[in-house]
Amino acid sequence: MARSSYSHILLLHICFIFLSLPSPCCAYDGDLDALLKLKNAMNTGPQASGVLEDWQPSAHYCSFSGVSCDQQQSRVVALNVSNVPLPGSIPAEIGLLNKLVNLTIAGNKLTGTLPSAMANLTSLKHLNISNNVFRGPFPVEIFLGMPELEVLDAYNNNFTGQLPPELASCKRLKHLQMGGNYFTGEIPENYSNIQSLEYLGLNGNCLTGKLPASLALLKNLKKLYVGYYNSFDGGIPPELGSLTWLQVLDLASCNLSGIIPTSLGLLKHLHALFLQVNHLNGGIPHELSGMTSLVGLDLSINELTGEIPESFSELKNITLLNLYKNNLYGPIPEFIGHLPHLEVLQLWENNFTFELPESLGRNSRLVDLDVTGNHLTGLIPQDLCRGGRLKTLILMDNYFFGPIPEELGQCKSLVKIRMMKNAINGTVPVGIFNLPNVVMIELDQNNLSGQLPTHMYADSLEILTLSGNQISGVIPRAIGNLNNLRTLSLAMNKFYGKIPKEIFYLKWLLKINISINNLGGEIPASISNCSSLTFLDFSRNNLVGEIPRGTTKLEAIQLVNFSRNQLTGQIPDESRYITSLTTLDLSYNNFTGTIPQSSQFLAIVSFEGNPYLCRNVHARP
Repeated sequence: MARSSYSHILLLHICFIFLSLPSPCCAYDGDLDALLKLKNAMNTGPQASGVLEDWQPSAHYCSFSGVSCDQQQSRVVALNVSNVPLPGSIPAEIGLLNKLVNLTIAGNKLTGTLPSAMANLTSLKHLNISNNVFRGPFPVEIFLGMPELEVLDAYNNNFTGQLPPELASCKRLKHLQMGGNYFTGEIPENYSNIQSLEYLGLNGNCLTGKLPASLALLKNLKKLYVGYYNSFDGGIPPELGSLTWLQVLDLASCNLSGIIPTSLGLLKHLHALFLQVNHLNGGIPHELSGMTSLVGLDLSINELTGEIPESFSELKNITLLNLYKNNLYGPIPEFIGHLPHLEVLQLWENNFTFELPESLGRNSRLVDLDVTGNHLTGLIPQDLCRGGRLKTLILMDNYFFGPIPEELGQCKSLVKIRMMKNAINGTVPVGIFNLPNVVMIELDQNNLSGQLPTHMYADSLEILTLSGNQISGVIPRAIGNLNNLRTLSLAMNKFYGKIPKEIFYLKWLLKINISINNLGGEIPASISNCSSLTFLDFSRNNLVGEIPRGTTKLEAIQLVNFSRNQLTGQIPDESRYITSLTTLDLSYNNFTGTIPQSSQFLAIVSFEGNPYLCRNVHARP
């Protein structure tokens, strides 16, 4: 009897525990109704087919994708539906989800305005509606009833009007991103009252006025983005140097003028300083070397003068240094080559002189180097690719001399090689034509000599230009192995022999220029295979024979120049039917017969210097 009583009591205890647990059948039905109406309003159009497919009335809504519930009452506390096509709008029923703490509906192409019922979301801490197409003035009344709000991200929408000063009442706001919209007017001064703010993004709008010095009162600020498409009056407030914890300061492309404040050097925790594309003038303050945590510095496209400060040798953490398109001068300091983490160095279109630092690249980190359009001279440093990471090497329009370092021929990471308009001599390293990732090799207008290699396997190469050098020998048949070649220019060299027929099996070739050489033989009949050709210049050689009939099959061709050769035979009558052709130069050859007649053809063709060529007096239409 005692055992039976004990079992009965135990059973009652288990039933009590079971009944005390939340049951899905007793859940708050308003959340289910809200979610289903949310799906119907957002999920419109054929492009949304299959999205939110598991949001079905037969399933428990806490199991819906992107939905999280609390454990006590099964109320929806988080909704995250991002980066799926939902071209509809947000319905008023979203206000029924009044226990939401996190609402993320980003990257969905949602449109319309935000419903006023969102004011019921009084528990919301995190709201992300970025990368949609919401429009109209920003509905600030919605957010005034959200005392817990910490994150508001409305980036990249179509909101208009002025930035709402009422947002300053959100006293717990840490992250405010209103960039990428069409806000106008000035930055509200009272934004400086949001003392909790750590991230402020107002970039990519149409803001005007002065950049408020009061932003310096945001003592907890770590990231400040106010550049791009905004157009401020005046300069950079020196007070920003008091933002002790600032890590990112992005004031790029927003019409700032004046000098760079020396006070910015006080920002010991700054990782990135972006001031490019403004009207800043004066010298680069040596005090900026105080930013010892700096990783990226971009001062490009301004009106800065003077030299690179020697104190920048203290920037031991810097990986990116962009100073291009200014009026800077003097030598490139030797310490630049010793910066241990430097990966990107862009100094193009300045007035720098003397040599590149011999040690450049020895840190084994260099990825991009561009010094175009300066007055640099000397040898090309040998260790640019010591770490095997160099992708972009652009030295064009300077006065470099000496050979191309053989080490570059082993630099398998290289993608772009651009060294034209220098005084570089010697032969081109054989390995350069076999680099697996190289897309562009431009060595025009130098003093290169020797012959091209008989083996080439650079399968990614699209542009090969060697014109204006002293390269001799035959054109290698191996060029036909460069399967992705689109542009080939070997003009103004000393090539002789025949044109390899293999070149014209390159199915992507658009332009070929082998003019001003000593090439002989006939034009290969294989030219008809190269249907993509738009530009063809074989002028000023010693070519003989007739124009291959296949040239009339080049349906995309726009310019053909066969002038100043020894070509004979008749001009193919089919030439007048090539509708894409805008220029045909056949002058100074030995053509015979009659010029094909049509008014359009005669308007684009040059045939002087062919004494045996006849022209009919009656042109066919």
